[in-house]
Parts: sequence; C-alpha cells; structure tokens
Amino acid sequence: MSVTGWWIVMAVPGSVVAEVRPRLGPLIEGQAAAGQGGFERWRRGELDLRCVPEQYDLAAPDLLDEHLDLLYEVWNAHAESGPSLAASCRKGYPAVGLAHALGPERFAALPGWFGHFVLSPGRVRDTLPGVAAALSLDPAQRAAAEQRLRAVLDEVQDADAAALLDGLVPVWQRARDAGWGVIGAQATPS
Repeated sequence: MSVTGWWIVMAVPGSVVAEVRPRLGPLIEGQAAAGQGGFERWRRGELDLRCVPEQYDLAAPDLLDEHLDLLYEVWNAHAESGPSLAASCRKGYPAVGLAHALGPERFAALPGWFGHFVLSPGRVRDTLPGVAAALSLDPAQRAAAEQRLRAVLDEVQDADAAALLDGLVPVWQRARDAGWGVIGAQATPS
C-alpha cells in the first residue's frame, strides 16, 4: 500500500480563519513546539529529510488528517477564489520536499509547521516579505532546489514540483491584496 501526500495552500476570508483557527491552531502550535529539537537537528545537518521516517517524525504530515472534513469544506468553498497551491506526490510529502529544496534557513522563513498554518490577514501581510525572500531563487539556486526537491519526492510530477517552488507567493499576494488570510495543510488522505 502506498500513500499520496497532498499540500493545499489557499487564500480564504478572515472569517474562515477565525472559524477554523480554534480547532487547527493549537495542533499546529503544539507540533511546532514539540518539533523544535528536530528542526535544530536538521539545521545542523544531523537529520536527513531524504529518509522517510525522519521526514515523517519531523514534519508530521498527517497532523491535521483528523480534520479532513473541515479542510475539505474550506477547500471546496474557496477553490475558485484565486491562486492556490495544490501539490501532491505519491510516496512523499510535498511540504517536506520544499523544505529539503530550500534548506532550513530559507524554509524557516515560512510560517507554521511544515506546511500547516492558519494565518489571519495581518499575519499574511507580516509574513509575505519573508515568504517571497525564501522563494526568490536565481537560476542556479532554482536548478539546485529542483534537484534537492526530487531527491526527496522521487515520484513528483513536473507540474507539482513547479507548484511547490512557484505557487506560494501568488497565494500570499492574492490574500494580501484581498485582505484575506491563508490556510495551509499537508494531508495524507486514505
């Protein structure tokens, strides 16, 4: 049996953020607090994200799986609201692939925990410069990032790889321009 990991990042009205934050926010914050030691090990080069058990232990890609009904409701209601990021990978976790592609220093500029976040409109505005800077890659950096991405997500499709490297900034900009928040979730639906 094989798993397919998904990462969905979507701009949503602030009222939706306020509605789902009480359920999802504490889970994300708890995982971020619990995972700081692992993140520091990764930053020091002591943890290899090409190793699936280490990916899983650090990133908690199924952290929000118990809330898939809520996430599907949000995703379906806002699927046509503008740019969103939707990336999947058979036998892999997309946000983990992006983490390995960017490296810990750049990836640390992204809010939340390994693709899980529920951001108010204010937090979107505050975090956009860091997100944009983390994903601002010159051609040589981009080529290296794509190679590292594929080292972790060996079965990623080209469109999904491109979405991971190019899709976040437009979502943030759309949310900022609309005065909206952003919700991101990795999921491993069965």
